[in-house]
Amino acid sequence: MKHLASLVLIGLAGLTLIGCGQASPQSLGTAAVSVPKPANRVVVYYMHRTFRCFSCLWIEKTVRQTLEESFPAELSSGRVEFHVEDYWQQKDLADRYDVKTVSVVVVNVVNGREVSHRTLDRVWELKGKTDESREYIAEAVRAALEKTK
Repeated sequence: MKHLASLVLIGLAGLTLIGCGQASPQSLGTAAVSVPKPANRVVVYYMHRTFRCFSCLWIEKTVRQTLEESFPAELSSGRVEFHVEDYWQQKDLADRYDVKTVSVVVVNVVNGREVSHRTLDRVWELKGKTDESREYIAEAVRAALEKTK
């Protein structure tokens, strides 16, 4: 009976891990194309742990779709970049933006230098609320773009 309980627990742990994915390096914007980056731009980071749950994947998908649908011209010109980074493996980024949990960070780059950033803390609060999440993300990117003119 104890062995059966152990097997059930191991099976449940395995199913949980199947729902979490290991990150693949993906980005939108100029990072994927060898085009000179504009001196003034906005960089959006989705920072995650190595293994991600359904909620983490939902947040990434929502950020990606928001950028693709609300800022297509800015993505193609390089004025907006999107990067998916594992903050456990990219400790320099985690330290730079004080990332301690799954986060979305919007960075203002002016004259080729990072001048400010904003962590979008409400992405977890708005998880599952697609329209509200997308508006929150789009507002933050619009505000950042204004600062980089």
